[in-house]
Amino acid sequence: MHPSSQIKQILVVEDDESHAELIRRGFNDTSDQYRLTVATSFQEALARVQTRDFDIVLTDYLLPDGKGVDLVLKSGQTTPVVIMTSHGNEQLAVDAMKAGALDYVVKMPEVFEAMPRIIERALREWDLMLEHKHAVDALLLQTRQLEHEVTERQIAQEALQAQAVVLQNEIAERRQAQETLRLSEEKFSKAFDNAPMIMTITTRENGTLLDVNNRFLEVSGWGREEVIGKSTTEVGWISSDDRATVFEILNREGHVSGMALSLHPRGGRTIKAELYIETLTVDGSDRLLGIAIDVTERHKLEEQLRHSQKLEAVGLLAGGVAHDFNNILTVIGGYCEMLKLDLAPCHPLRDKVLQISAASERASNLTRSLLAFSRKGEVKAVPTDLNLLLRGVEKFLQRIIGEDITLSTKVPESSVWAVVDSGQIDQVLMNLAANARDAMPKGGSLFVALERQEIDAGFVQAHGFGTPGSYALLTVSDTGQGMDEETRNRIFDPFFTTKVSGKGTGLGLAIVYGIVIQHKGFVNVYSEPGVGSTFRIYLPVVEPEQVAGAEAVTIEDEVRGCETILVAEDDLYVLELVTSVLMQYGYCIIHAANGEEAVQKFQENDQIALVLMDIIMPVMNGKEAAEKIRRLRPEARILFTSGYTAEIIKSRCELEESAELIMKPVKPALLLKKVREMLDRPPRISGRGGEA
Repeated sequence: MHPSSQIKQILVVEDDESHAELIRRGFNDTSDQYRLTVATSFQEALARVQTRDFDIVLTDYLLPDGKGVDLVLKSGQTTPVVIMTSHGNEQLAVDAMKAGALDYVVKMPEVFEAMPRIIERALREWDLMLEHKHAVDALLLQTRQLEHEVTERQIAQEALQAQAVVLQNEIAERRQAQETLRLSEEKFSKAFDNAPMIMTITTRENGTLLDVNNRFLEVSGWGREEVIGKSTTEVGWISSDDRATVFEILNREGHVSGMALSLHPRGGRTIKAELYIETLTVDGSDRLLGIAIDVTERHKLEEQLRHSQKLEAVGLLAGGVAHDFNNILTVIGGYCEMLKLDLAPCHPLRDKVLQISAASERASNLTRSLLAFSRKGEVKAVPTDLNLLLRGVEKFLQRIIGEDITLSTKVPESSVWAVVDSGQIDQVLMNLAANARDAMPKGGSLFVALERQEIDAGFVQAHGFGTPGSYALLTVSDTGQGMDEETRNRIFDPFFTTKVSGKGTGLGLAIVYGIVIQHKGFVNVYSEPGVGSTFRIYLPVVEPEQVAGAEAVTIEDEVRGCETILVAEDDLYVLELVTSVLMQYGYCIIHAANGEEAVQKFQENDQIALVLMDIIMPVMNGKEAAEKIRRLRPEARILFTSGYTAEIIKSRCELEESAELIMKPVKPALLLKKVREMLDRPPRISGRGGEA
């Protein structure tokens, strides 16, 4: 109920009046767009939500008489809900998103100020969810249409039954005609044999097949002479349990309509079907006319839809938090880099700074891994020697699995090269090692091996996966508890876990799958209960001569300057870090908190040599500000920064192909090098606004 031309109604559920007041202040500048109503308890909020007078609910996680998650469960299907908390953690965030919350934010001053943007983002995501629901409704409509077609076919079946009655009367008048001749009467026979559905005629007593149509022979793979005179269970067409269920329904309702069951053609295959059965009386004997509709493909499409919904849910979560994570990691990593420059190699604090820097790098890799899983991140892949990568991660794997598990690694003598993001491949190996550790609570062995393998068309045909070519094969094998077939088929699903509650989020192996797929590879799993599990990861290799021709990326030592740089950044901590780094290397800095302020200060100062500007900012975004700046000075140099994923940037404000963009988190050395490179580059003007 929130068209752009109306005031949006927001229900704020908050028992802390001070927090409620901070939320109200966050909407002061947009009071003409939003109207806030405050509820101080769960029951009051539930009563207000049921009136459906609100566009969105903003609720505290803990309330005097309930939890915000319970409010999501009771109203999240009709009204979007955003959860707030003062003490957030990853598990609470996962629980909230799984319950159906659109967003999960931690109460901080900057979050209160950003409430209008958070609400707008949540409403946009709600609109996307509604569009998705409409798509699902369309699928349900198609299903109903199919049911309508079945009904029409039942009508045709009833017409056939009526024809059978006519035939029965003729048979009564001609008692000397045999039963098989009556059933093969010309009109009925043509409709029966040429029907697009699987059709059979059987005895009621023991299910003996009296006749089958051409579609039955085509699907089952048997010849007519192989099945006529045998029961459906005797030939293996249906199971004894399904036959018992069929007759239970027949005896209770007199017919079968749309029963779901499995049919078993020759060769061990299984097809999903819907069964319809009517009783025909011929010469005083009951005969069963059965119609089966193959719905195997429909089941596969429904399963694909469910899988895509899971991926989309996690994709929304990962894409939404990536920006905030990257801003935080920019500040942590940036100050660590500055401290490393200030501390001498022998300084006692240097090792601690290096540990913080390493932790920041791992956090950055984890964020990129989450985005890779949701297919929203970018892989920073370069030609990499997998032999060296495996040796480098070996000590981390030993720390993960513990002392009671033996680790063995094997690499070939000659190097195996592949174009990969080494941080993400490290993440794959560590996730698999953690999974193996949990499968061996009493100790065991973990084997990690690397080899080169050629895959041909015969391999693809035999195994049912892959593409012919040269691959690096990473094998991770354990002697743990193993998995049954049902578990093995679901291990890469998001949020699926075999661990007890509180021991896992169900994202580890899903992240492994997402990373491998983004690297244009594939993964195969073999496991049996009590035998252990083996994961085989195939990554396309690159030849050594291709690696030798690649130029190494180096950072120049001379990055100092004295030019004036306009820094436009709405995150105060990132702004302070960037300012500190640039001023330390001689640059003069002018601040701007949003795009509108950046345009104003650029207009006031003609000494600005470079604009360093975040893309997504309040009041006016970076792209709009850049367009106005170029109208003032077409040759202006502009360097964009962002912590959002490329997909989110494209949805908010699509940049030109020539735009210069550096992604957060960015290290100070790389930032200084990029700034110096742009300042030393001669300005150029294009017809669409010049160099970006």
